[in-house]
Amino acid sequence: MRVVVALAVEVGIVAVVLQGAVDVATAIAALVFAPLGYLVSYRRRAAKGFAIKVALSVALMVAMAQFLGSVRTVTSVDQARLPLAGLFLWVQVLHAFDVPRRRDLAFSVVSSVTLVAVGGALSLTTSYLWLLLPWAGLAAAWLWLSASPRPDQVVRPVSTRRISEGRRSRGAGARSAAVGGVVAVAIGGLVFLSMPRLPATLVRTPPFSLGDRGATPTDQEGIQNPGLPAAGTDGVVDFAPDGYPGFSSAMDLRARGQLSDEVAFRVRADQPALWRAEAFDRYDGTVWTPSDDAEEGLASLGEGEGYAVPVTGLETELPSAYTRHVVQTFYLDSTQPNMLFAAARAERVFFPSGGLRIDRDGAIRSPILLDEGVVYSVISEVPAIPMGLLQQLPAPDRRTEALAPYLQLPEDLPARVGRLARRIVVDAGSEADAVAAVERWLAANTRYDLTVAREPEGVDAIDHFLFETRRGFCEHIASAMAVLLRSVGIPTRIVVGFGPGHRNPFTGYWEVRQSDAHAWVEVWYPEAGWLTYDPTFGVPAAEPSFASRFPITEAVAAVGNFVRRQVPQPVKAAVGGAARAVVGGVRGIVGAGPAVLVVPALVTVVVVLARRGRRRRRARGPTDPAGRAYQELVAALAASGRLHEPGDTPREVLAAARWWDPERLAAAELVVATFERSRWAPPEDRPDKVETRRAVDAAASLPRP
Repeated sequence: MRVVVALAVEVGIVAVVLQGAVDVATAIAALVFAPLGYLVSYRRRAAKGFAIKVALSVALMVAMAQFLGSVRTVTSVDQARLPLAGLFLWVQVLHAFDVPRRRDLAFSVVSSVTLVAVGGALSLTTSYLWLLLPWAGLAAAWLWLSASPRPDQVVRPVSTRRISEGRRSRGAGARSAAVGGVVAVAIGGLVFLSMPRLPATLVRTPPFSLGDRGATPTDQEGIQNPGLPAAGTDGVVDFAPDGYPGFSSAMDLRARGQLSDEVAFRVRADQPALWRAEAFDRYDGTVWTPSDDAEEGLASLGEGEGYAVPVTGLETELPSAYTRHVVQTFYLDSTQPNMLFAAARAERVFFPSGGLRIDRDGAIRSPILLDEGVVYSVISEVPAIPMGLLQQLPAPDRRTEALAPYLQLPEDLPARVGRLARRIVVDAGSEADAVAAVERWLAANTRYDLTVAREPEGVDAIDHFLFETRRGFCEHIASAMAVLLRSVGIPTRIVVGFGPGHRNPFTGYWEVRQSDAHAWVEVWYPEAGWLTYDPTFGVPAAEPSFASRFPITEAVAAVGNFVRRQVPQPVKAAVGGAARAVVGGVRGIVGAGPAVLVVPALVTVVVVLARRGRRRRRARGPTDPAGRAYQELVAALAASGRLHEPGDTPREVLAAARWWDPERLAAAELVVATFERSRWAPPEDRPDKVETRRAVDAAASLPRP
């Protein structure tokens, strides 16, 4: 038990150390002195230990003094997490030197729970699971050991064997553990669902230390994207694995390529959002660019209060009833351009550098690249206006000079684009209805396809998309919506950034990957300002996946995504190839439709056969010869009308045979005596094969049922 507890505590210490919660010296000291303390406690477990208790008390006061000194300047509970983790680490190490009894070991296990919880609170990735699993195994071992009495206190009975050594006795422990685990998970889930949660809107200070991070400086007047490749011979900058070409001074619809599945950043937020970066308003037939790149600085609100984001361009301040207060904290896992990502309508920014600037369309830029490890927070007021209210708003006045950039279209745009737009919105009674009609048309008539070929030279990319291919990715779909809406006088702009990503159920963070780079549309409404629309969301894929044709629950999908991202690429490739081969073979035999029913049918057959086999095994009773002979005796008595109670001992069963003739009674006595010796006699007195065979033959001579 001491070894198990010491290992559990060591895993807890490693969990805290790996999250960078303590300095190197403290980490080394804790990892070394904790197991040493448990060794000392074991050797001195019988001693009173008055002197060591005094020494430990003095050391604890020193650790407390250091903790008070380190938290003297903190301004929030969040900033006190790391000093508190260091203090608790020292408490655990000092306690390890004085653990003489079982209850002290129990305190150590509870302390290891706290250490693991601290590590989990600081962890941002699912790799923490590989620390949690061994700790859980050690905790389970401690529970089992603590529930067992000490070996020197166990009084062993004379008889410890059951009459029947069937499957039930061998599997009882495993079944009890499984049932207990299911009950624990169910109760834990109910407790989690019923517990109140701290809304992100109550966060008033940034959850990080604003200071010098040694960041990479950039040209403050421009956008720097270090992940972009050089332009090709045709002047097009294509996708790079970690470089989205839309994060630059232009978004070229001719760009092609594939982004990696690596995590770009993680977001702590109480709801998902499209993480906005910048907007474009001028379209020349193939490329989107901003028509005005003027910027202004953000005003600091004071030490620890962040930067105020002004209302820019045509933005409108909405009543609080039509907004949602969203607090986001971004943790950068890879270097990103010098532009801040945030939910729409940012109001305040907490950033580890000054010199933030904002352009007319609300894009916030920093004087440093967003290097790996940078952390910043944004408070946004996300619009939440009901459709009924939008339908009552007046139509935009196209004569307004400020709207001109958002209604611009190329002079050589084919006329059929405008005719299509007017046909789509012909029945729309309001601006909101027209926007919804265009979204529905795109969802019904276009397909999402990352493999679409590059447009021919000299053609309008949107005209080619709408009338030739009807296939494209988010840049094409969002651009088509913007051009169609502008054709009927509705102001729009293209926005690029990242999609919400996937929420990691283990860490609670939204994991946003490079492949989540995205483009969408913002539509301007009088009295409401710019509102977000993502037309790509409703467009089906060109090649539907299995999950889209046969929907699965969100929970199963989340587990599948988690497993897929943890498995190494070579293993995924091998498993995927084997799965495709099996599915292809099944489809070749029974067709695609019935093939889907094969797996459930096979599972059903296996379950039915397993249950039948288990019932048969239970019906067979004992499998040893002496046990089978005894069961034949019981059956013979029942056939003769000699019934007995299920709880009768073998001697009481034998008493029911006293009316048999002497020969049969002798056979019954031999069977019972052999059965009793096989169950309860010491090993050296148990019947051998010859004696057991005699009992089997004697049972065979009894009357058959």
